[in-house]
Amino acid sequence: MKKRFFAVFCILLMLSGCTAPKPEAEAPPEEPAEPVTKQAAIFVPDDQAEYLQGEYITVIADEPLPEQLIAALAEAKVIPEDVEIVDCQYKLVDGKVKLDLNGAFLDALEGSGSAGEAMILYSVVDTFLFNFPMAGSLILTAEGECIETEHGSYGEPFTELQYLRQ
Repeated sequence: MKKRFFAVFCILLMLSGCTAPKPEAEAPPEEPAEPVTKQAAIFVPDDQAEYLQGEYITVIADEPLPEQLIAALAEAKVIPEDVEIVDCQYKLVDGKVKLDLNGAFLDALEGSGSAGEAMILYSVVDTFLFNFPMAGSLILTAEGECIETEHGSYGEPFTELQYLRQ
């Protein structure tokens, strides 16, 4: 009997030690998380260059808003695609946004006529001031210099022109 018990014990011991370990389930590959988005607005000229029309756009919350606003204005054909931000500063203390664009912006203004110039300027101004509501004005420059065209000199800070909005 001892031999049988020992044989059964050895068989059970072998069976319990010989079971193959269960393979671990592979975790499914992680999909990239969708970026967090929010709504912003841009203002584009109407077909007669008399008013600005607001359009909502979706922007990525974790990316700089000024660059996304300029890209949206370029996509809407308000400004050329090669317009870029040289510097953008937002100071809550004095309530101003300072926006310095590259020379392509000045070229676009100079080539657009007086009505087109006003529409481009105020598209940028109203877009930025609407999306930075704590700012009371926008200082707009090109390549660090005051904007001057044959139609005007724009050295003073801009404020929103809501009456241009339709």
